[in-house]
Amino acid sequence: MLSQLDSGLVVIVEDSFIRAFMRTVLTRAGHRAAEVDPRDVANLISSGQHVKALITNTPAAFRSVAASIPLVYTTSCPDPEATDGFEHCRVLQKPFHAGQLLDALEEVSAPVLP
Repeated sequence: MLSQLDSGLVVIVEDSFIRAFMRTVLTRAGHRAAEVDPRDVANLISSGQHVKALITNTPAAFRSVAASIPLVYTTSCPDPEATDGFEHCRVLQKPFHAGQLLDALEEVSAPVLP
């Protein structure tokens, strides 16, 4: 049986410095994390790879997969319309700490109970 930490890939689409920080935080906490080019996200999802969540500062670019993936939207100035269409979403305002990133990921990727 897989633990919750092993249950999928966390996809990071962010600026390079932030991506590296996030990948380090997530992997140290036991998550599988990958820095992905924005053009490859839809292909990754359609390939059958289980994606636990998407972390990005540009959610509008991923509306085509909004219904199928939890989102952590990282921004210094939140735009409420940027996350339209995402069912499981959390806004994480920059600057943030490692613990806040992990909490946001846990919140959006937790199973929805009936």
